[in-house]
Amino acid sequence: MIIYYTDGSASPNPGPGGFSVIKNGKPYIVGGEDASETTNIRMEGLAIVAALEDSAGEACQIYTDSEFWINVITKWAPGWAANGWKKKGGEIKNLDIVQKVYPLYESSDATLTWVRGHEGDEGNEMADEWANIARERGTKAPQKVEQESAEELDPAEIARQHFAAGKVMQLSTLHEGSPRVNSVYYVASDDNSAVYWMSEPERRHSYALAIDSSVAGAVVVKSDYPVVGLQFTGHASAVSDIEEVKHIATKYGQKYGGLGGDLHERISAGVNKHVLYKMTIDSLEMFDEVNFPGGKVISVDLY
Repeated sequence: MIIYYTDGSASPNPGPGGFSVIKNGKPYIVGGEDASETTNIRMEGLAIVAALEDSAGEACQIYTDSEFWINVITKWAPGWAANGWKKKGGEIKNLDIVQKVYPLYESSDATLTWVRGHEGDEGNEMADEWANIARERGTKAPQKVEQESAEELDPAEIARQHFAAGKVMQLSTLHEGSPRVNSVYYVASDDNSAVYWMSEPERRHSYALAIDSSVAGAVVVKSDYPVVGLQFTGHASAVSDIEEVKHIATKYGQKYGGLGGDLHERISAGVNKHVLYKMTIDSLEMFDEVNFPGGKVISVDLY
């Protein structure tokens, strides 16, 4: 199945515009229109048109952050078409696009799925980025993206982005020979070599790793299809170096709105009950149906 992400951009709105289609995790089509002024709505519609035309009847999933176009295509257009492309209460806006996209969808094997825009969905973010690029370049007729202009996907860099986007890590420790799973807030090192979290030494998972340092972790970035996340194994211990604590506490505070940002100060003052733990990653795997479709688990080289 082909996975598409589509988006459109106009700035100001109305103003110059552009749209993009991401196909199986890579920028694939960009375009715009000849008019000097257009709208976000028109660009989003043309992006869906381009994806449907490219699919050529092959099974595909099209992700868009435009609820409007999903409603037009799946709810309203059938009635408008049956009524001679008329609706009660006035004209059908963007009728030229509606009359093009609806029959394309009807003859396709496509599923339209709404995603919330600008919420960290990597496919949506990529589509937004390339729609803006198309607008800024003044792209008019739809055209294929030259793949040399789209950077080769670096699994290590993609993994770093996933670590940054994730909010909660599932941490697995061994307690009396049995695995225990806990949810912890975390930050990752810039080179994917370690993850850190704060916890009290009396917690069961903290006590367990003091006996057996072997741990495993998982971060789910996107749980609906196509799924995105990381799984990793390694060894963990408490961090005693105050400079390392200070550095990570700063990152912790930046990620979680100040939470834990003063950990090093509280530790230095002897008034803190939490400890910073570090998991040194020995193996890192990524499951990412957006950037690496096909269900393959990607082994990420550690720096």
